[in-house]
Amino acid sequence: MGLMKIGDKYYVSFKWKGHRIRTVTPATNSTDAKKIEKAVKTAFTIGTFGHLDPDCLDVVLRTYENKGWALPPELARSEPTEELTLIKAIREYLRADQKHRAERNLCAINRLVEHFQENYPLKDIRVADIRGYQRTRSQKMENGTVNRELSVLSGIFRFQLEMERVEINPGTMIHRLPEKQRDSYLSWEDFNRVLEHSWWLRDILTAMYYTGMRFKEVISLRWEMYKPERRMLVLPPEATKEGKSANKVRLKTKRVPLRGEMIRMLEARRKDQGDNVLRAMGLIFPYEGRYRDHCGTHQGKPVVPSMVRKAWAKAVTKAGLEGLQMRDLRHTWKTNAQRSGMDPTVRNLIVGHSSSRSIEDRYIRVSDDELLKAVDSMRFDNGWTELDMVEEGQA
Repeated sequence: MGLMKIGDKYYVSFKWKGHRIRTVTPATNSTDAKKIEKAVKTAFTIGTFGHLDPDCLDVVLRTYENKGWALPPELARSEPTEELTLIKAIREYLRADQKHRAERNLCAINRLVEHFQENYPLKDIRVADIRGYQRTRSQKMENGTVNRELSVLSGIFRFQLEMERVEINPGTMIHRLPEKQRDSYLSWEDFNRVLEHSWWLRDILTAMYYTGMRFKEVISLRWEMYKPERRMLVLPPEATKEGKSANKVRLKTKRVPLRGEMIRMLEARRKDQGDNVLRAMGLIFPYEGRYRDHCGTHQGKPVVPSMVRKAWAKAVTKAGLEGLQMRDLRHTWKTNAQRSGMDPTVRNLIVGHSSSRSIEDRYIRVSDDELLKAVDSMRFDNGWTELDMVEEGQA
C-alpha cells in the first residue's frame, strides 16, 4: 500500500474503513505524488476535506465518484441555481397567498413589470432604483396609487426574505408619499341622476349609497348574509376589510342595518323572475352586464372591478359628474350620518372603521335596535355636491 506507479501515472493506494482505495493523481513526478498521497490519506483519516488544495481535492472527488459514495456536505457540488428574476419572484408571491392576487395588486404588478422588466434580477433592484420608480410614477399617478405599487414590491421582497433568497428588503427603506384624503360629497339629487344612467350597476350603487359599505363588500354579498327578520346584513369577518387584517386577534361579524330603500330593493331581487320562489343562497349581485373577454361573457358570475369601469364612467359622464369616484358614495354616507346627528360610535360600527375607534367605544355593545334607529333617522339631502377633482393624467 502507498504510492503506486502504473505506466506514467501515479496512484494513491490505501485502506479506509475496510475499503480498498486506489485513485489516479494528477502528479507528474514522485515528489508531488507523495505529497498528494499524504494529504489525501490524512484527510480521509480525520474526515475533513475543506483544507485540501485543488490537486488533492481532485483525488478525493475521483475516489468518491469511483466508489459511488455520496459526497460529504463540504464536498457536495452545488447545482447551478436559476437566477431569481422579478417575474419568478412575482409568481412565487402570487402563489403564496390568495390575498396577493387581488385585482389592485395585479394592476400594481403590471406597472412594476413595465418599469423594471420581468427578467430583471431581483437582487439588482436597489433603493435608488425604487426611488427612481417612485419619482417617475408620481408624475403621472396619485400618491396613493404609487404607494400601493411600492407596497406590493415590498411584499414581493419580504416573501423572498422569509425564504432566505435575498438578504434585504429595499422597499422598507423608501418613505411613502403623503396621500391626500378625499373629501367628496354627492347630493341626493345628483346621486339619482347617476342612477338614471347606471344600467346594471343601479342596485350595487344603491347598496353603497344607503349602507356606506365598500364596493368589494357589496359585490361579495350573499343571500346567506341577508337577515330580513332583523333588517340586517350580517357579514362574516372574512368578507370585510377589517376581518382580513392580519393584526386582528379576535374577529367579529359586521352588522349592516337596512333602511326601507334597501329592504325593497333586496326583496325585489330575491324573487326569481316569473315566479315567487325566494333565493336563499348565492350572490346577491352577480354580474348582469355585457362584459366580454377571452373567456366569453360573464353573466351570473362574480363582479370584479374591471367589469364596472366602463359602466361607471358612462354613468358619471352622462350625469355631468366627471371626477366622481365610486368610493365617494361611502364618503357621502359618512357625511350624511354626521350631518344627521348620528352618534360617532354607532357610525364607526356601521361603516367599519374599527382601527379608529377609541378604547371606550370598543367596550360599548350597540344593539340591533340602536343601529336600525340610527339609519332610519338619517337624512340624505344634506347639501350640494362637492368633488375633489383629480388632475389630468392622474387616476
